[in-house]
Amino acid sequence: MKKKDTIGRLFKLITGSILILAISCIDRLDFWQETEEGQLIIYGLFTDKDDKHIVNISTSSPLAFRPKGVSNAAVYLLTAGEEKIAYFNKGNGVYELQAVKATEGKSYALEVILDGVTYRSKFQEMPEVVGKDSLSYQVAYEPFRTSLDDHVFKVFAKSDLPETPDQLFLRWIVEEAHYWPLLWIPPGIPPPPPCFIFDVMDPTIVNLFDGTVTSNRQTEKLLATRKINNAFLFPFFVTVKQLSINRDAFEYWERINIVINNKGSLFDIPPAPVFGNIMNTENPNELVLGFFEVAKSSVSRFYVTSEISPIYLQPICDYIPGKPTNQYPAECLSCEGRAAGRDWTSTKPDWWVYD
Repeated sequence: MKKKDTIGRLFKLITGSILILAISCIDRLDFWQETEEGQLIIYGLFTDKDDKHIVNISTSSPLAFRPKGVSNAAVYLLTAGEEKIAYFNKGNGVYELQAVKATEGKSYALEVILDGVTYRSKFQEMPEVVGKDSLSYQVAYEPFRTSLDDHVFKVFAKSDLPETPDQLFLRWIVEEAHYWPLLWIPPGIPPPPPCFIFDVMDPTIVNLFDGTVTSNRQTEKLLATRKINNAFLFPFFVTVKQLSINRDAFEYWERINIVINNKGSLFDIPPAPVFGNIMNTENPNELVLGFFEVAKSSVSRFYVTSEISPIYLQPICDYIPGKPTNQYPAECLSCEGRAAGRDWTSTKPDWWVYD
């Protein structure tokens, strides 16, 4: 397996924690060496939004396998005032915090207790300002991607950034969600509930803005590209999260971007470990992959339908009289089969509204 493939897998896992696998990323990453089996991976994102705040904890597996979720940890949000708020264990290495959000001027850290060992991040103060995105998309034909007939969907953002005396560092996460109906054999029992499948779009792209190197208060970026496939058969939602982060987080992601894009030529930046902000409080030499990020966030969202597709999208789960159930693909029979490791639910999200 190529090292870049390995980087992409772990990058998606941690970003993915945001969903992942989530979904929005990542580590004291020492991707310059082969990641050892059993290394601890912790990623968390805490923002000012009334939303679920997720921490993902896992251990690295042999490179051909996904990291394993760690479900026996105690996870806490720490505030500078010594308050300690417990995350709820959702299982499979996912820990969730609700009804709490970051407040301007306050600092937060993450504490994880696992098998009697305490891991803790540095305290971070939530930034005070964030920009606003105007989103657009484009459908393009790129025959030299992975096949001879790749039509792709691209997401762009034009961002208005605030005037501020403070240093401004931004990161964007692009998430996708699509609707998927399961096989229904009429008449008889009611149709099964549909699936809502979530993923990080183009997860190996790190979208960053450094306000210290420009006075421009507008920026336009291509945020993500993905192949058009049957996920576009039904309403397809794109959510863009713009995160205002601190310098440490920005520099961390900047180094991750270098790792991901390093091709190994003689002229590349020399390899060096990428350190995160989480460590073993008793043994700072332990390699812990991950980062706990505190951010002010703005969220933008839009949806498209199959009408945007320049190619015919073949329904694969329509009932065909006389066709045995076992001849349908697994993705037609269960949400797990369709999700294939991605996040999913049968409950329609509150924001799932379209004309």
